[in-house]
Amino acid sequence: MKHAFIFGTTIFLSEQRTLTVNDGNNSTEFLRILTYYNEQKGNINQPLRIDAHIATTDGKALNITDNAVADRTDIRVELSDFRIKIFQAGHQEPVLDVYQMDKHEFHGLSSHILNEIHAQEPDRVVNIKGNFNVGEVHFFIENEKMFVDNNGYANGVVNAHHGVILSPVDHDFD
Repeated sequence: MKHAFIFGTTIFLSEQRTLTVNDGNNSTEFLRILTYYNEQKGNINQPLRIDAHIATTDGKALNITDNAVADRTDIRVELSDFRIKIFQAGHQEPVLDVYQMDKHEFHGLSSHILNEIHAQEPDRVVNIKGNFNVGEVHFFIENEKMFVDNNGYANGVVNAHHGVILSPVDHDFD
């Protein structure tokens, strides 16, 4: 099964459903897709479910286990079958937004991303946005760009043979 992860205008294609950060010394898994949304005709639909281990930009740990946040009264979770949004109190933009796209939504994507989706035919396409930390590494992901500390990603295609590994330092992980 092939998965596509979109961060701004960069697409990563992988057979693994995990996201990892490598700071140059250590690798830390920070997001895992437990289940993708799967519409079941005649049965209960299976929603998108995740585990995530991140921190808010003020450095407070934020652990999400099967879409639930523990020990944080300042965090609000918005859930649907195909999306999870995590908000910190007083903030308009989500700390983390994980959205499983439906095929009819692909037409609005950048042409290079759309071309890769058509060529590689991933089983699921997930768009990830947010403003959070993993350890000492800061992530800022919006519609047009992604920054991992000062390392910017834009308009790229990455075949992530060893899983999606993001880094604030320049490394070739393929």
